[in-house]
Amino acid sequence: MKPFVIALLALSALGAAQAQSSGLKAGLWESRTTRMTVDGKDMMPQIAAAAEQMKKQLASLPPEQRKKVEASLLAHGSDPTAQHLCISPEMAKRDEPILPRPRGAECDTPKLDRSGNRSTFEFVCKQGGGSMTAKGDTVAEGDLVTTKMDTTGKDAAGKAHTMQVETQMKFLGSQCGKVKPFDQLAHAAQAQPAAKAPAAPRAPAK
Repeated sequence: MKPFVIALLALSALGAAQAQSSGLKAGLWESRTTRMTVDGKDMMPQIAAAAEQMKKQLASLPPEQRKKVEASLLAHGSDPTAQHLCISPEMAKRDEPILPRPRGAECDTPKLDRSGNRSTFEFVCKQGGGSMTAKGDTVAEGDLVTTKMDTTGKDAAGKAHTMQVETQMKFLGSQCGKVKPFDQLAHAAQAQPAAKAPAAPRAPAK
């Protein structure tokens, strides 16, 4: 999978591709990817296959190492299409949107528009000689937040790429357990040098 396409996947994964509108409560949320296509190709089967490969690799680890990895997966959700996010009281009070940003990318100030429980967003990022534009909308209904995002861009060679992602966030409860607040994780990710940033998992080759 080409680096620019991996960057698109990382864009959707970071922050679960969410742009939360008002009413986001403090506590633990589950963000689940319900649809993902890259350049017109459905990526969900490859994500599931990668998860199965990860399970096999996990089973081959020494007991102590496997225990540590399993504990980490338990804290963040073991489903490859979902992850757990902790919204801190400070984040809920600020009522600011969470927008996905690729690590190490240069992104402009997002354009935001809110109307009732619906928010629309648009922003542009440059990374690795390429550029990408993300547009989407979010609808918040009680304990459920639904987001749709379309991303278009060109890699360093000028080749065009597209991605469509749909996600849902569900409120699980006021206690986050071992999951660290998202604002702390996002701050650490932005401070991390791009060269050391982990790439999105590669789907197994067919």
